[in-house]
Amino acid sequence: MGGALPTLAASETSSSPKVENVQQNEVTVKGVVKDANGEAIIGASVIEKGNAKNGTVTDIDGNYTLKVKRGATLTISYIGYVSKDTKGGSIILEEDLKSLNEVVVIGYGTQRKGDVTSSVASVKAEDFAGGKIGDAGELIKGKVAGLSVTNSSGNPTEGSSIMLRGATTISGDVKPLILVDGVEGDLNTVAPENIASIDVLKDASAAAIYGTRGANGVILITTYSGRRDAKPVISYSNYFSFSKWTKKADFMDTHDVIYGKTAYTYEGYDTDWLKAVSRKAGFKHNHSFSVRGGSQNAMYSANVAYSNEQGIMRKSDNENLKAQLDYTQFAWKDKLKFNFNTLVTRQKYSINNNNLAYRNAVIRNPSSPIYNEDGSYNENFDKLQYYNPVEIQNEYFGDSRVKFYQLTGNVTVTPLKNWDTNLKLVMNETTATHETFSSPKLYSLAKEKNYNGYASKKEENWQSKELELTTRYHNTFAGVHRFDALAGYSYLQDDYDNFSAGNGNFSSTAFLWNNLGNGTFLTEEDRHASVGSEKNGSKLIGFFGRVSYGYADKYNILASIRHEGSTKFGDNHKWATFPSVSAGWTISNEKFMEGTKSWLNNLKLRIGYGVTGITPNDNYKSQYLYKFADYGDVKDLNGNWIKTLEVMQNLNKDLKWETTSEWNFGLDYSILKDRLYGTIDFYIKTTKDLLYEYAVPMPPNMYGYTLANVGKMRNTGVEFMITGVPVKTKDFTWETTVTLSHNKNKLVSLSNDLYQTDNLIEEGGTGDPISVPTHALIVGESLGQFWGLKSVGVDKDGFVLVEAKDADGNWTVQPFDAKLNVQSNRQRLGNGMPKLYFGWNHTFKYKGFDLNAQFTGQFGFKILNLQRAFYENNSIAYNRLKSADNYYGAINTDGTPYIDEETGKQKMVKLSASMGQGFWSDHLEKGDFLKLTNVTLGYTLPLKGAITNYVNNVRVFASATNLFCITSYSGIDPEVNNYFLTPGVDGRDKYPTTRSYTVGLSFNF
Repeated sequence: MGGALPTLAASETSSSPKVENVQQNEVTVKGVVKDANGEAIIGASVIEKGNAKNGTVTDIDGNYTLKVKRGATLTISYIGYVSKDTKGGSIILEEDLKSLNEVVVIGYGTQRKGDVTSSVASVKAEDFAGGKIGDAGELIKGKVAGLSVTNSSGNPTEGSSIMLRGATTISGDVKPLILVDGVEGDLNTVAPENIASIDVLKDASAAAIYGTRGANGVILITTYSGRRDAKPVISYSNYFSFSKWTKKADFMDTHDVIYGKTAYTYEGYDTDWLKAVSRKAGFKHNHSFSVRGGSQNAMYSANVAYSNEQGIMRKSDNENLKAQLDYTQFAWKDKLKFNFNTLVTRQKYSINNNNLAYRNAVIRNPSSPIYNEDGSYNENFDKLQYYNPVEIQNEYFGDSRVKFYQLTGNVTVTPLKNWDTNLKLVMNETTATHETFSSPKLYSLAKEKNYNGYASKKEENWQSKELELTTRYHNTFAGVHRFDALAGYSYLQDDYDNFSAGNGNFSSTAFLWNNLGNGTFLTEEDRHASVGSEKNGSKLIGFFGRVSYGYADKYNILASIRHEGSTKFGDNHKWATFPSVSAGWTISNEKFMEGTKSWLNNLKLRIGYGVTGITPNDNYKSQYLYKFADYGDVKDLNGNWIKTLEVMQNLNKDLKWETTSEWNFGLDYSILKDRLYGTIDFYIKTTKDLLYEYAVPMPPNMYGYTLANVGKMRNTGVEFMITGVPVKTKDFTWETTVTLSHNKNKLVSLSNDLYQTDNLIEEGGTGDPISVPTHALIVGESLGQFWGLKSVGVDKDGFVLVEAKDADGNWTVQPFDAKLNVQSNRQRLGNGMPKLYFGWNHTFKYKGFDLNAQFTGQFGFKILNLQRAFYENNSIAYNRLKSADNYYGAINTDGTPYIDEETGKQKMVKLSASMGQGFWSDHLEKGDFLKLTNVTLGYTLPLKGAITNYVNNVRVFASATNLFCITSYSGIDPEVNNYFLTPGVDGRDKYPTTRSYTVGLSFNF
């Protein structure tokens, strides 16, 4: 019966309505609703026009019966079909073609997909991923070509990491602008269950109307709203989910300690330390309640969602409550419209040090006990950074409580037909309270005297105020000229402040953080309490306009401009202008293509160009900043010591936007009545005036570094999306979608005549005790280059052989020594940024059953396995990976096999216990993977009889995430953080990823 789509229009047979007289002014209308193939449409909505409270749905045979006023008109609709007004009888609904009539959200409005000239992707709620969903990013993971959505942690408080079409900065933020119902937010702003659609503006011609905020693309999240003349629809859904580790790192166990494979001595116990800091399973339950409807002059929508998740690791919990209300009132015959939207959220999550607890759980002696015989924690402070992980969890704890509210008001005036003027006012505020307590039993305090606990408390507040005024005129002339013009003004003010305090050595640990004044650090000479506060803010003002014109559904053009000013920039560059233009040619509607109408539904070429900008992350970067000098006290005339100020940031009046210009070339196609459709996009993005900190001389400068606009970077890429419907019968439908994207990045320059820096800058770090960089920023190369020693094998003594330069600067092969790990010996070792992102979705529908499977993959990149770098080593005093016991074929420095004189064969050796820890190329592994990210099986119950008067729909489902992964990577999960400067690093102590199993139920009343 087709996919789920917006409903617009339909056709009708000549069959006359069947009417039975009930009373003089009321009749009973009967009929049947079918599709173009003559198959019954089950669950189609049948509503008396002008009386939204009077309606019904078709039964399993497509039949409907409804009592209405004599002469009333019925509106019949079904998702995925064009709606129809009728007096009754047999109705045939026609499918709504996705490729042309789908409505997509663009900047400050909507457009018919057939009129879109930019690169825009739209995902509707019926195509979202199901099951356990943490944020909006997971709903569309793998479904939008060019949008990278990464989930590299199993921590309940960590969300999706997203990036669109590569990195456009080296010091700013690569996250796209996220607007929720037109207001800036994030992926967690609203409950996933209340999201109706997510639209992604991928190219600059679409995003330029947002100016400085649009360089990384724009994600438009639209929540559900009510509908006029619609009876109330009440919905409730829930799910319950259990999580397990996707995989555990393979470390030595007690038997390995007994057999001498570690440096530990056997202590008589067998402790599973990871089990000791973990629950049997993670658990989450989620509930969502909503009501939507409307009358002739009003519409409303409300949603309340609650979730509570306990992570697999103890003390990692996250509780959320989100409530949203949207109400619209029409007046003066629709010439005046009032809209009010309020959003309130509450979150409480654990503060912990689970990363450190995890690290110590895997490296601790598995034969040692958790507690000593006297009940105290078993500790060994003789080893560096070696602590009891159960103690870390139990004796350092706290929580954060976050409160958010947002009020949005819109007043729309329509003085003339097709001319709308809207005033929007927004105010939102976030307050966060963070409280922590360190018990005197915690390792860091247990070694001290008179340290009866330490507590801290921090209050943070974010406020945002927005005013936006827009006026829009749109009309169609002579049936072929479609015109749309928009002009607007926006004002955005953001403010932040915080206050924090900490104290220690309390009279009673029962106070926790609730009596900070009780600690003695306020009066001690050697130990000090802490107190601090901060405030900063910024303003952004914009004037913008857009004009679009379409002729005969063949030719479309759109142009926009935004003139914007920001307080973040220097006096000479407070304002900038961001233009864009795009055009589309629908070839399939030309006369010379009439012969293809039987199979070609849509063929459209698009071209677009636009300019966007990026602002610094922090405020006041163009101004002098001062601090009290650490060693600068001077005596005044009275002999008193006074504090002096020193500059900590130089003035730069020429500080301005990083500017990204982008060309986009696209092709949209659809054949066989949308049985096969898709898009192809190619883009070239050039970013100039990159912000970077440059070393400058003192004097004349007051500080040794200045933030300036100098560098240039380029991204080129190609994206594919293709959807096919291989099977479509009365009872069974199979739809599949493939997305592919490739991006190539190049840092073109980083210096000019005034500001100079090295063409190679080392980035990242392994952490101690290895303490070397992991990446390099290299002019002429792409971001994400791994940078380190190149290993070639293992010598006869079990030392890794690495390439290094001798005293004359010639490359040689030498046994590893930490002294060799210097910049002159490091080489490019590959890249941590995937060359190809892949998504493959399947949707199967059979009668009441539905099955959705989402595959995702990343290819063409390396992963630095830091657990191997630290723990695949036989010299360490800690636990080791079992792979440290592996044997290697020994080689000579010239690469030839080393032959054992006794056996006459290549000598097999283990890594030497005399070789220290280090990072070399063997720790980099191929990261390619294909993962079944999400699979959901659902069943919609066939309701009949009296129950349909109360319940319209009941669906049960079961789902699993991260069900399996095909990869050669030896670590826990190849889906790692793709932070653009140092991507591809699999941290040694990150919270491991999880596999979840979910069951759920939903009702529509």
